[in-house]
Amino acid sequence: MPNLIPDWLPWMRPAGRLILASVLFVIGLVVIAVLMRREKPDRPATWSECMAGAVGVFAMMTLAYAVIPSEWITFSDKYLQWDTTKFVFRNNQHIFFLPVNWPFTMIKQDVRDIIVVVVYAVMIGLNVVLISKWQKRGQERPATEEKARTSRFGRPLRRRAPEPATVAANGGEV
Repeated sequence: MPNLIPDWLPWMRPAGRLILASVLFVIGLVVIAVLMRREKPDRPATWSECMAGAVGVFAMMTLAYAVIPSEWITFSDKYLQWDTTKFVFRNNQHIFFLPVNWPFTMIKQDVRDIIVVVVYAVMIGLNVVLISKWQKRGQERPATEEKARTSRFGRPLRRRAPEPATVAANGGEV
């Protein structure tokens, strides 16, 4: 994939493919949001619509689960040089200003991997939410409050009209 990002900042060119993949992913999310706002059609989907949707879902999942995490790992290894020789903290080093020591060592590569796991967690959560909302599009939402009853002239009714059976039993009196 060509790197067409300009060299305005020193980190932009090395992160070019990561930036491009993220921008494409956001554009895909905007397209999905626009499509979810449309009403669900009454007719069943055609074969070509289903294939276009499948290709779109495959592209979004490829970006979310393959390209973006891979490009982040490449960027952090090559440009940021987060490898096994860079430590965040070591064991037997004080925890901030406390008299207690860290029980383990953490290197910058561990931070890189934690960021990738967070990316995967966000993507799977977004995936579940989008699929759920896509399946529920076009369904009628339940009314939150009961609509006030009106007469045939549009005026609100003060009391309920009696049932026809009770009117007949009372001899036509209300």
